[in-house]
Amino acid sequence: MEAGILPSDQLLAEMGKFNEELSKAGVLLAGEGLQASSKGARVKFAGTKRTVIDGPFAETKELVAGFLLWKCASLQEAIESRGDRMGQTLSQPHAGRGG
Repeated sequence: MEAGILPSDQLLAEMGKFNEELSKAGVLLAGEGLQASSKGARVKFAGTKRTVIDGPFAETKELVAGFLLWKCASLQEAIESRGDRMGQTLSQPHAGRGG
């Protein structure tokens, strides 16, 4: 999406099937694709100072194309649930859940 090109129909169908499986299993709470970084901004906070950097961002390795919010019993379950289906992901516990 960063280049303004949507994923292929095949990839969208695969992602849809994966999301449906997660939903039926009661794992998927939410998920959305994000617009290109040219429409966003990065905000950095340091005490009371705020720095705003408007997109687009050159470092594509730092971009997030979308998100899935899962409810799992543990971080290990989240990692195992993913399998090799979605490419690279970041698994991080919710701040209100401890551990």
